[in-house]
Amino acid sequence: MRASRSSVALSILALGAALVAVPVASAQDSSATAPAEPPQNDLYPATLNYGTGLIDDQVAWVSPSSGDLWVQTSAKHIPYNLVNQAPLNTSSQWNTNLSIDSHWGGRYEVGFSLYSQNPEWGFFGQALLLKEEQGKSWPAIAVGFRNLGPYPHEERMLIGHDVQIDSTGNGADVTSPFARHFHSTPTLYGVATKSFAVGRTSDASLTLGYGDGLFSDEGDLGRNYNDKGTIAKGLFLGGRYAIHPGPNTRFDFVAENNGFDWNAGVVATWRGISLGVYGTELEEGSKSPTKGTLYNVYNYTKVDLSLGYSGNLYDIAQGVVLRSRVAELQREETRLHLELAKREERITALDDQLRKAQAGELAEVAKRRQQLESEIQAERDAIQKAEDRLKALQSGQQKPPDQPPPTKPDSTTPPAR
Repeated sequence: MRASRSSVALSILALGAALVAVPVASAQDSSATAPAEPPQNDLYPATLNYGTGLIDDQVAWVSPSSGDLWVQTSAKHIPYNLVNQAPLNTSSQWNTNLSIDSHWGGRYEVGFSLYSQNPEWGFFGQALLLKEEQGKSWPAIAVGFRNLGPYPHEERMLIGHDVQIDSTGNGADVTSPFARHFHSTPTLYGVATKSFAVGRTSDASLTLGYGDGLFSDEGDLGRNYNDKGTIAKGLFLGGRYAIHPGPNTRFDFVAENNGFDWNAGVVATWRGISLGVYGTELEEGSKSPTKGTLYNVYNYTKVDLSLGYSGNLYDIAQGVVLRSRVAELQREETRLHLELAKREERITALDDQLRKAQAGELAEVAKRRQQLESEIQAERDAIQKAEDRLKALQSGQQKPPDQPPPTKPDSTTPPAR
Protein backbone atom coordinates (compact mmCIF):
# COMPACT_ATOMS: atom_id res chain seq x y z
CA MET A 1 0.00 0.00 0.00
CA ARG A 2 1.08 3.60 -0.50
CA ALA A 3 2.50 5.88 2.19
CA SER A 4 0.08 8.05 4.17
CA ARG A 5 0.08 11.86 3.92
CA SER A 6 1.69 12.18 7.36
CA SER A 7 4.64 9.98 6.39
CA VAL A 8 5.02 11.95 3.15
CA ALA A 9 5.22 15.23 5.05
CA LEU A 10 7.63 13.76 7.57
CA SER A 11 9.96 12.44 4.82
CA ILE A 12 10.04 15.80 3.00
CA LEU A 13 10.59 17.70 6.25
CA ALA A 14 13.41 15.39 7.36
CA LEU A 15 15.32 15.63 4.09
CA GLY A 16 14.79 19.38 3.84
CA ALA A 17 16.10 19.84 7.38
CA ALA A 18 19.12 17.69 6.56
CA LEU A 19 19.94 19.85 3.51
CA VAL A 20 20.03 22.96 5.72
CA ALA A 21 21.53 21.40 8.84
CA VAL A 22 24.56 19.85 7.15
CA PRO A 23 26.53 23.10 6.62
CA VAL A 24 25.52 24.34 10.10
CA ALA A 25 26.89 21.21 11.77
CA SER A 26 30.00 21.41 9.63
CA ALA A 27 30.56 25.03 10.72
CA GLN A 28 30.19 24.07 14.38
CA ASP A 29 32.75 21.29 14.02
CA SER A 30 35.18 23.69 12.33
CA SER A 31 35.30 25.87 15.43
CA ALA A 32 37.15 23.13 17.30
CA THR A 33 39.21 21.64 14.49
CA ALA A 34 40.43 22.72 11.09
CA PRO A 35 37.86 22.05 8.36
CA ALA A 36 38.45 19.02 6.19
CA GLU A 37 38.83 19.86 2.53
CA PRO A 38 36.62 17.79 0.22
CA PRO A 39 38.46 15.29 -1.98
CA GLN A 40 39.51 16.53 -5.40
CA ASN A 41 38.13 13.55 -7.32
CA ASP A 42 34.52 13.99 -6.13
CA LEU A 43 32.94 13.15 -9.49
CA TYR A 44 29.55 11.44 -9.41
CA PRO A 45 29.18 8.02 -11.04
CA ALA A 46 26.89 7.49 -14.02
CA THR A 47 23.29 6.45 -13.36
CA LEU A 48 21.82 3.34 -14.96
CA ASN A 49 20.23 5.26 -17.83
CA TYR A 50 20.68 9.04 -17.73
CA GLY A 51 24.14 10.41 -17.09
CA THR A 52 25.68 11.23 -13.72
CA GLY A 53 23.83 10.97 -10.42
CA LEU A 54 22.77 8.18 -8.07
CA ILE A 55 21.10 5.02 -9.46
CA ASP A 56 18.14 6.34 -11.43
CA ASP A 57 17.91 9.83 -9.92
CA GLN A 58 19.71 12.85 -11.28
CA VAL A 59 21.60 15.21 -8.95
CA ALA A 60 22.12 18.98 -9.15
CA TRP A 61 25.73 18.74 -10.21
CA VAL A 62 27.77 19.43 -13.34
CA SER A 63 31.48 18.69 -13.56
CA PRO A 64 33.65 21.81 -13.22
CA SER A 65 35.92 20.45 -15.96
CA SER A 66 34.47 21.23 -19.38
CA GLY A 67 34.57 18.27 -21.73
CA ASP A 68 34.21 15.55 -19.07
CA LEU A 69 32.61 12.45 -20.58
CA TRP A 70 30.88 9.33 -19.21
CA VAL A 71 30.19 6.24 -21.33
CA GLN A 72 28.26 3.48 -19.60
CA THR A 73 26.37 0.29 -20.31
CA SER A 74 23.93 -1.16 -17.80
CA ALA A 75 21.62 -4.16 -17.56
CA LYS A 76 18.44 -4.87 -15.57
CA HIS A 77 17.36 -8.47 -14.97
CA ILE A 78 13.75 -8.89 -16.21
CA PRO A 79 13.28 -12.61 -16.96
CA TYR A 80 9.76 -12.43 -18.46
CA ASN A 81 8.20 -11.10 -21.66
CA LEU A 82 5.61 -8.38 -21.09
CA VAL A 83 3.19 -9.49 -23.78
CA ASN A 84 2.72 -13.20 -23.18
CA GLN A 85 4.48 -13.48 -19.79
CA ALA A 86 6.61 -16.33 -21.15
CA PRO A 87 10.11 -16.96 -19.79
CA LEU A 88 12.95 -15.63 -21.97
CA ASN A 89 16.28 -17.18 -22.84
CA THR A 90 19.27 -16.20 -20.72
CA SER A 91 20.55 -13.42 -22.99
CA SER A 92 17.09 -11.84 -23.38
CA GLN A 93 16.47 -11.71 -19.63
CA TRP A 94 18.72 -8.64 -19.31
CA ASN A 95 17.35 -5.35 -20.63
CA THR A 96 20.49 -3.41 -21.57
CA ASN A 97 21.15 0.30 -21.87
CA LEU A 98 23.96 2.42 -23.30
CA SER A 99 24.41 6.06 -22.36
CA ILE A 100 26.87 8.82 -23.29
CA ASP A 101 26.95 11.89 -21.05
CA SER A 102 29.01 15.09 -21.46
CA HIS A 103 29.49 18.19 -19.28
CA TRP A 104 30.32 21.69 -20.52
CA GLY A 105 31.28 25.00 -18.98
CA GLY A 106 30.57 23.90 -15.42
CA ARG A 107 26.85 24.56 -16.05
CA TYR A 108 25.44 22.26 -18.72
CA GLU A 109 25.02 18.53 -19.19
CA VAL A 110 23.81 16.82 -22.36
CA GLY A 111 23.70 13.15 -23.28
CA PHE A 112 22.18 10.38 -25.36
CA SER A 113 20.84 7.00 -24.30
CA LEU A 114 19.90 3.74 -26.04
CA TYR A 115 17.16 2.17 -23.93
CA SER A 116 17.15 -1.49 -24.96
CA GLN A 117 18.13 -4.02 -27.60
CA ASN A 118 15.28 -2.93 -29.92
CA PRO A 119 16.61 -0.19 -29.71
CA GLU A 120 14.69 2.85 -28.50
CA TRP A 121 16.57 6.04 -27.77
CA GLY A 122 16.34 9.53 -26.36
CA PHE A 123 18.31 12.59 -25.27
CA PHE A 124 18.72 13.91 -21.75
CA GLY A 125 20.33 16.97 -20.17
CA GLN A 126 20.23 19.58 -17.45
CA ALA A 127 21.31 23.11 -16.59
CA LEU A 128 22.84 24.07 -13.24
CA LEU A 129 20.97 27.21 -12.14
CA LEU A 130 22.67 27.68 -8.77
CA LYS A 131 26.11 26.37 -7.91
CA GLU A 132 26.94 25.09 -4.46
CA GLU A 133 29.60 27.01 -2.55
CA GLN A 134 31.82 25.74 0.23
CA GLY A 135 30.61 26.99 3.62
CA LYS A 136 27.29 28.33 2.27
CA SER A 137 23.96 26.92 3.43
CA TRP A 138 22.16 26.79 0.10
CA PRO A 139 22.24 23.66 -2.09
CA ALA A 140 22.95 23.43 -5.81
CA ILE A 141 19.80 23.67 -7.94
CA ALA A 142 19.30 22.35 -11.47
CA VAL A 143 16.52 21.74 -13.99
CA GLY A 144 16.62 19.10 -16.68
CA PHE A 145 14.86 16.76 -19.08
CA ARG A 146 14.79 13.07 -20.01
CA ASN A 147 13.47 10.96 -22.88
CA LEU A 148 13.54 13.71 -25.50
CA GLY A 149 12.92 11.66 -28.64
CA PRO A 150 10.39 9.75 -30.75
CA TYR A 151 9.25 7.25 -28.06
CA PRO A 152 6.47 8.95 -26.02
CA HIS A 153 5.20 5.87 -24.18
CA GLU A 154 8.30 4.85 -22.22
CA GLU A 155 7.85 3.86 -18.57
CA ARG A 156 10.42 3.83 -15.77
CA MET A 157 12.12 0.62 -16.94
CA LEU A 158 12.28 1.86 -20.56
CA ILE A 159 10.54 -1.17 -22.09
CA GLY A 160 7.34 0.54 -23.26
CA HIS A 161 8.14 0.11 -26.96
CA ASP A 162 8.90 -3.13 -28.78
CA VAL A 163 9.70 -4.49 -32.23
CA GLN A 164 7.09 -6.61 -34.04
CA ILE A 165 8.29 -9.07 -36.71
CA ASP A 166 5.87 -9.80 -39.57
CA SER A 167 5.63 -12.94 -41.68
CA THR A 168 8.25 -11.66 -44.13
CA GLY A 169 10.80 -11.11 -41.37
CA ASN A 170 10.59 -7.33 -41.39
CA GLY A 171 10.48 -5.50 -38.06
CA ALA A 172 8.40 -2.48 -37.05
CA ASP A 173 8.35 -0.36 -33.89
CA VAL A 174 5.18 -0.84 -31.86
CA THR A 175 3.94 0.39 -28.50
CA SER A 176 3.44 -2.41 -25.99
CA PRO A 177 -0.29 -2.70 -25.11
CA PHE A 178 0.28 -2.05 -21.41
CA ALA A 179 2.23 1.20 -22.15
CA ARG A 180 -0.21 3.03 -24.41
CA HIS A 181 -1.32 5.46 -21.71
CA PHE A 182 2.17 6.54 -20.64
CA HIS A 183 3.17 10.06 -21.75
CA SER A 184 6.81 10.69 -20.89
CA THR A 185 8.23 12.71 -23.81
CA PRO A 186 9.86 14.80 -22.58
CA THR A 187 10.14 14.28 -18.84
CA LEU A 188 10.99 17.50 -16.97
CA TYR A 189 12.35 17.81 -13.44
CA GLY A 190 13.94 20.12 -10.89
CA VAL A 191 16.46 18.94 -8.30
CA ALA A 192 18.49 20.28 -5.36
CA THR A 193 21.68 18.69 -4.01
CA LYS A 194 23.79 19.53 -0.96
CA SER A 195 27.23 17.96 -0.52
CA PHE A 196 29.69 18.07 2.37
CA ALA A 197 33.04 16.61 3.37
CA VAL A 198 33.29 13.77 5.89
CA GLY A 199 36.86 13.68 7.12
CA ARG A 200 39.71 13.99 4.65
CA THR A 201 39.09 10.92 2.49
CA SER A 202 35.32 10.85 2.02
CA ASP A 203 32.34 13.03 1.15
CA ALA A 204 28.56 12.73 1.09
CA SER A 205 25.53 14.41 -0.46
CA LEU A 206 21.74 14.58 -0.16
CA THR A 207 19.37 15.13 -3.10
CA LEU A 208 15.71 16.14 -3.33
CA GLY A 209 13.73 16.66 -6.52
CA TYR A 210 10.39 16.62 -8.32
CA GLY A 211 9.51 15.59 -11.87
CA ASP A 212 6.70 14.53 -14.18
CA GLY A 213 6.63 11.74 -16.79
CA LEU A 214 9.05 8.99 -15.81
CA PHE A 215 8.99 10.19 -12.19
CA SER A 216 5.20 10.18 -11.74
CA ASP A 217 3.20 8.78 -14.66
CA GLU A 218 1.61 5.39 -13.88
CA GLY A 219 0.05 4.92 -17.34
CA ASP A 220 -3.39 4.22 -15.80
CA LEU A 221 -2.00 0.89 -14.53
CA GLY A 222 -2.27 1.74 -10.84
CA ARG A 223 -1.16 -1.06 -8.53
CA ASN A 224 -0.18 -3.27 -11.50
CA TYR A 225 2.60 -0.79 -12.26
CA ASN A 226 3.68 0.05 -8.73
CA ASP A 227 2.47 -1.72 -5.61
CA LYS A 228 4.33 0.38 -3.06
CA GLY A 229 7.35 2.64 -2.69
CA THR A 230 5.97 6.04 -3.73
CA ILE A 231 6.45 8.76 -1.11
CA ALA A 232 4.55 11.46 -3.03
CA LYS A 233 3.69 11.62 -6.71
CA GLY A 234 6.68 12.98 -8.64
CA LEU A 235 8.94 13.27 -5.58
CA PHE A 236 12.38 11.66 -5.72
CA LEU A 237 15.24 11.79 -3.22
CA GLY A 238 18.48 10.04 -2.31
CA GLY A 239 21.97 10.21 -0.91
CA ARG A 240 25.56 9.27 -1.64
CA TYR A 241 28.55 8.44 0.55
CA ALA A 242 31.89 8.31 -1.29
CA ILE A 243 35.18 6.94 0.06
CA HIS A 244 38.51 7.82 -1.59
CA PRO A 245 41.11 5.25 -0.43
CA GLY A 246 43.59 6.45 -3.07
CA PRO A 247 44.04 9.26 -5.60
CA ASN A 248 42.67 7.09 -8.43
CA THR A 249 40.17 4.95 -6.51
CA ARG A 250 36.67 5.71 -5.25
CA PHE A 251 33.77 3.74 -3.78
CA ASP A 252 30.29 5.30 -4.02
CA PHE A 253 27.52 3.94 -1.78
CA VAL A 254 24.20 5.22 -3.13
CA ALA A 255 20.55 4.93 -2.08
CA GLU A 256 17.43 6.60 -3.46
CA ASN A 257 13.72 6.67 -4.10
CA ASN A 258 13.04 7.41 -7.77
CA GLY A 259 9.36 8.30 -7.32
CA PHE A 260 8.27 4.67 -7.35
CA ASP A 261 10.93 2.41 -5.85
CA TRP A 262 13.65 2.26 -3.21
CA ASN A 263 17.02 1.38 -4.72
CA ALA A 264 20.54 0.95 -3.32
CA GLY A 265 23.95 -0.08 -4.60
CA VAL A 266 27.70 0.45 -4.71
CA VAL A 267 29.97 1.67 -7.52
CA ALA A 268 33.74 1.06 -7.56
CA THR A 269 35.83 3.38 -9.75
CA TRP A 270 39.52 3.06 -10.61
CA ARG A 271 41.27 5.37 -13.07
CA GLY A 272 37.97 6.23 -14.72
CA ILE A 273 36.74 2.63 -15.07
CA SER A 274 33.64 1.91 -12.97
CA LEU A 275 31.71 -1.21 -11.99
CA GLY A 276 28.34 -0.97 -10.24
CA VAL A 277 26.03 -3.49 -8.55
CA TYR A 278 22.54 -2.42 -7.48
CA GLY A 279 19.31 -3.73 -6.06
CA THR A 280 16.15 -2.00 -7.31
CA GLU A 281 12.52 -2.17 -6.09
CA LEU A 282 13.89 -3.28 -2.72
CA GLU A 283 10.57 -2.54 -1.00
CA GLU A 284 8.71 -5.09 -3.15
CA GLY A 285 10.42 -8.32 -2.14
CA SER A 286 9.83 -11.48 -4.18
CA LYS A 287 7.59 -11.98 -7.20
CA SER A 288 3.93 -12.76 -6.42
CA PRO A 289 0.66 -12.97 -8.46
CA THR A 290 -1.04 -10.96 -5.72
CA LYS A 291 0.85 -7.86 -6.89
CA GLY A 292 -1.14 -7.32 -10.07
CA THR A 293 -1.48 -8.64 -13.61
CA LEU A 294 2.03 -7.50 -14.59
CA TYR A 295 3.68 -9.15 -11.58
CA ASN A 296 6.23 -10.97 -13.79
CA VAL A 297 7.78 -7.61 -14.72
CA TYR A 298 6.91 -5.10 -12.00
CA ASN A 299 6.70 -5.19 -8.20
CA TYR A 300 9.61 -7.46 -7.27
CA THR A 301 13.23 -6.84 -6.37
CA LYS A 302 15.67 -6.86 -9.29
CA VAL A 303 19.44 -6.93 -9.81
CA ASP A 304 21.16 -4.30 -11.97
CA LEU A 305 24.75 -4.13 -13.21
CA SER A 306 26.76 -1.34 -14.83
CA LEU A 307 30.16 -0.95 -16.47
CA GLY A 308 31.48 2.44 -17.52
CA TYR A 309 34.36 4.74 -18.34
CA SER A 310 34.85 8.44 -17.60
CA GLY A 311 37.45 10.79 -19.04
CA ASN A 312 37.89 14.19 -20.62
CA LEU A 313 37.47 14.83 -24.34
CA TYR A 314 40.29 17.38 -24.42
CA ASP A 315 42.69 15.02 -22.64
CA ILE A 316 41.72 12.18 -24.98
CA ALA A 317 42.26 14.40 -28.03
CA GLN A 318 45.62 15.58 -26.69
CA GLY A 319 46.67 11.98 -26.15
CA VAL A 320 45.77 11.15 -29.75
CA VAL A 321 47.86 14.10 -30.99
CA LEU A 322 50.83 13.07 -28.85
CA ARG A 323 50.64 9.47 -30.05
CA SER A 324 50.53 10.75 -33.64
CA ARG A 325 53.59 12.94 -32.99
CA VAL A 326 55.51 10.03 -31.46
CA ALA A 327 54.69 7.85 -34.46
CA GLU A 328 55.86 10.62 -36.79
CA LEU A 329 59.18 10.96 -34.93
CA GLN A 330 59.68 7.20 -34.99
CA ARG A 331 59.15 7.17 -38.75
CA GLU A 332 61.66 10.00 -39.15
CA GLU A 333 64.18 8.14 -37.00
CA THR A 334 63.83 5.05 -39.19
CA ARG A 335 64.28 7.16 -42.32
CA LEU A 336 67.47 8.71 -40.94
CA HIS A 337 68.92 5.29 -40.11
CA LEU A 338 68.29 4.17 -43.70
CA GLU A 339 69.82 7.38 -45.05
CA LEU A 340 72.96 6.86 -42.95
CA ALA A 341 73.35 3.31 -44.23
CA LYS A 342 73.01 4.42 -47.87
CA ARG A 343 75.51 7.22 -47.47
CA GLU A 344 78.02 4.89 -45.85
CA GLU A 345 77.70 2.64 -48.90
CA ARG A 346 78.20 5.67 -51.14
CA ILE A 347 81.40 6.65 -49.30
CA THR A 348 82.74 3.13 -49.69
CA ALA A 349 82.10 3.25 -53.44
CA LEU A 350 83.77 6.65 -53.75
CA ASP A 351 86.82 5.42 -51.83
CA ASP A 352 87.14 2.55 -54.30
CA GLN A 353 86.97 4.98 -57.21
CA LEU A 354 89.57 7.17 -55.53
CA ARG A 355 92.03 4.32 -55.18
CA LYS A 356 91.53 3.38 -58.83
CA ALA A 357 92.04 6.99 -59.90
CA GLN A 358 95.34 7.14 -58.01
CA ALA A 359 96.71 4.46 -60.31
CA GLY A 360 96.18 6.64 -63.44
CA GLU A 361 98.27 9.44 -64.88
CA LEU A 362 99.29 12.23 -62.48
CA ALA A 363 97.36 15.12 -64.06
CA GLU A 364 94.15 13.15 -64.39
CA VAL A 365 94.62 11.70 -60.93
CA ALA A 366 94.99 15.14 -59.34
CA LYS A 367 91.89 16.47 -61.07
CA ARG A 368 89.82 13.40 -60.30
CA ARG A 369 91.08 13.25 -56.73
CA GLN A 370 90.00 16.81 -56.09
CA GLN A 371 86.55 16.04 -57.46
CA LEU A 372 86.20 12.86 -55.40
CA GLU A 373 87.40 14.48 -52.21
CA SER A 374 84.82 17.22 -52.69
CA GLU A 375 82.07 14.63 -53.09
CA ILE A 376 83.31 12.69 -50.05
CA GLN A 377 83.31 15.83 -47.93
CA ALA A 378 79.76 16.62 -49.05
CA GLU A 379 78.66 13.15 -48.03
CA ARG A 380 80.36 13.46 -44.65
CA ASP A 381 78.65 16.81 -44.07
CA ALA A 382 75.29 15.20 -44.85
CA ILE A 383 76.07 12.36 -42.45
CA GLN A 384 76.95 14.81 -39.71
CA LYS A 385 73.64 16.62 -40.17
CA ALA A 386 71.70 13.34 -40.08
CA GLU A 387 73.57 12.18 -36.95
CA ASP A 388 72.88 15.51 -35.24
CA ARG A 389 69.17 15.21 -36.03
CA LEU A 390 69.12 11.60 -34.79
CA LYS A 391 70.73 12.62 -31.49
CA ALA A 392 68.17 15.41 -31.13
CA LEU A 393 65.31 12.99 -31.62
CA GLN A 394 66.73 10.48 -29.15
CA SER A 395 67.30 13.17 -26.50
CA GLY A 396 63.75 14.60 -26.89
CA GLN A 397 64.79 17.99 -28.31
CA GLN A 398 62.37 20.04 -30.38
CA LYS A 399 62.37 19.52 -34.11
CA PRO A 400 64.41 22.23 -35.91
CA PRO A 401 62.83 24.19 -38.72
CA ASP A 402 62.09 22.12 -41.77
CA GLN A 403 65.04 21.96 -44.16
CA PRO A 404 65.05 20.44 -47.62
CA PRO A 405 66.47 16.91 -47.50
CA PRO A 406 70.01 16.55 -48.85
CA THR A 407 69.99 15.73 -52.51
CA LYS A 408 71.55 12.59 -53.71
CA PRO A 409 74.72 13.44 -55.62
CA ASP A 410 74.89 12.56 -59.26
CA SER A 411 76.69 9.38 -59.95
CA THR A 412 80.02 9.86 -61.56
CA THR A 413 81.55 7.77 -64.24
CA PRO A 414 84.90 6.33 -63.32
CA PRO A 415 87.71 7.47 -65.54
CA ALA A 416 88.61 5.29 -68.43
CA ARG A 417 91.81 3.44 -68.11
